[in-house]
Amino acid sequence: MEIFLYEFGILALIGGVLSAIATSLLGSVVVLRKMSFFGSGIAHLSFIGVGLALFFKLSPTFVTLTVAIAAAIILGFLARKGVHEDIGVGILFSTSMALGIILIYLAKIDNSRVMAYLFGDILAINWQDVVFSSIVTALVILYIIFFKDHIVYITFDEDFSKVLGINIPFVYYTFLILLAVSIVVSMNLLGIVLVSAMVVVPAASASLASRTYQGMFKLAPLISAFSVFFGLILSWNFDIPAGASIVLVQGIVFLFTFLVKILSR
Repeated sequence: MEIFLYEFGILALIGGVLSAIATSLLGSVVVLRKMSFFGSGIAHLSFIGVGLALFFKLSPTFVTLTVAIAAAIILGFLARKGVHEDIGVGILFSTSMALGIILIYLAKIDNSRVMAYLFGDILAINWQDVVFSSIVTALVILYIIFFKDHIVYITFDEDFSKVLGINIPFVYYTFLILLAVSIVVSMNLLGIVLVSAMVVVPAASASLASRTYQGMFKLAPLISAFSVFFGLILSWNFDIPAGASIVLVQGIVFLFTFLVKILSR
């Protein structure tokens, strides 16, 4: 617990929990819609934004956000036209990473900075990052409160959703935009490589442990926040990377939940 006696530890915990809440709530929708590859794809597509920002010496956060939101909207549009979200991601995944790597190479960026974008550094976040995460998390919570049932209806029966008068394009594209923003914010904590775990793993664990989608939305943030808390403690005590420790705890929780479900049948 010593890590939480220092300001960087407190900031890491606050920022990590905020990110955990946002990504796990949206991740519950991702798991329900069976579009787990989409979260990982958005993170990797955002690498183009990192490359562009470093090459043209612009703000990485602003450019990456712009690229991620644009990618989410384009992929959502393709999905609405019959191309599944994961298929669209699969088409753009490798190309985006390749282009990002080329831009970073041409910009002659130090490898340590590149590693920070790939794997993150939750212990290096500041109060500005925490404030930004707070705003994004608040928006996600409000979205889930008002549109949770709508997005679930759309997921399972779009025709019935139309009968209910749900504004399907608005609900769907708003979800994609919030997902893209949450992923970019979480990239500062875990990096491009690990951020998809924050979206998928806690929600997947919650889906195994809960009988209803309402319970899933309640349980996923608790599992994710738990993983951040104990991941930071694990990182401090064993002197290992904090982001990887958080994902490791999430994986252990999922494995435990899976085994309990299997043995209880």
